[in-house]
Amino acid sequence: MKRWLRIGILLIPLAITGCWDRMEINDIGLVMGTGIDLMEDGNIRATLQISVPAPSSQTTGGTSKEGDRFFLISEVGKNAFDLDQKLQQKMSRTLFFSHRSVILIGESLAKHGINDILDSFSRHPRNRLKTYVFVVKGMKAGDLLQIRYPYELAPAEALKEMQIMRGEGISTTLRDFLIESASEGIYPAVGVLEPTQFFSSSQNNKDELFRMKGTAIFKSSALVGFLDNAETHAFLWFKKNKKTDKIVADLPEGKGNVGYFLTSSDVIIKPDIVGNQLKFKVDIKGKGDLLENNSRLDVGKTNNQNLIKKALENQVEHDMKVFLHKIQTQYKTDIVGFGQQLQRINPQKWRTVEEQWDQYFAKAEISVSVKLNINNTGVVGPSLQLKEKEIMK
Repeated sequence: MKRWLRIGILLIPLAITGCWDRMEINDIGLVMGTGIDLMEDGNIRATLQISVPAPSSQTTGGTSKEGDRFFLISEVGKNAFDLDQKLQQKMSRTLFFSHRSVILIGESLAKHGINDILDSFSRHPRNRLKTYVFVVKGMKAGDLLQIRYPYELAPAEALKEMQIMRGEGISTTLRDFLIESASEGIYPAVGVLEPTQFFSSSQNNKDELFRMKGTAIFKSSALVGFLDNAETHAFLWFKKNKKTDKIVADLPEGKGNVGYFLTSSDVIIKPDIVGNQLKFKVDIKGKGDLLENNSRLDVGKTNNQNLIKKALENQVEHDMKVFLHKIQTQYKTDIVGFGQQLQRINPQKWRTVEEQWDQYFAKAEISVSVKLNINNTGVVGPSLQLKEKEIMK
């Protein structure tokens, strides 16, 4: 009898527990993206892009309502708490942020500083730390969320696909930004979005679109400057999300140019302390395939492959030096993590420079070494229009 009593007692919690805090799908509004802008009076405008649930065959008078894929709500407030209250008052359903894909920050707000906004994101339990963060340049963040992207249901989904599937540009999540902001020896950087246009097949006028272009550099949670596309590609060598890349290089003596597709890469940063002079050596290694040859060179010959290889290495080295010079002298902002590497290799030296790392980083001597291998030339050869005697062996 006691045995059955014990079993009954153990079963009681199973009978009385349940999903007491669950939220039904019909009671929530799925937020897909958030745009945040600074107003002229110092207040903040938040714009939410909210998914519109609809049956797969919803029609009205024979016309599909597929275009109503999302709607926007917007409010102005003093802080995140104020905005949450005002935005919720416009909704018949509870705002649900766990599926949000992107957070867009207007350029003016980014320059002003986003520390308070980030603090609210990190404290809200339903905010996804895997949400991607972007800076919007050339238009308001809230306005970009209104653009209807042709392929995807909403702009937020298009941006997520660009990051996950294509790996385009800098991929920075809310978690990455918070970690790098709180870390010593590195500053955060995020991707940049700007407006562009495309021609519709059914209309003669241009329609709005957006594209990823460059990188936004932050220091103390405030935007200090931008990198262009070439500098961003150099920066990507240091990022773990870099999977592939395309490198175009001019051959010496006007012999033409080549296109190289990088398939794997490795970058090692080696600190070197010589007296009071702080030095770093950046060793870059990569493997890839030659995909384009706009020259008369026969790339099947070893001497021509070596010439092409050297031209590609020189191009990468040049781009890397331009990028490093900009973040050292113009921004004095270590977004790569040279300070972190110094801290790992020589913690004693790091303790002597960490309080003034920006100044030490700006004066550090950084050398770059590049070694690329050509795995495959495939069918890439001189132009088929060339005669045999015109091909350079």
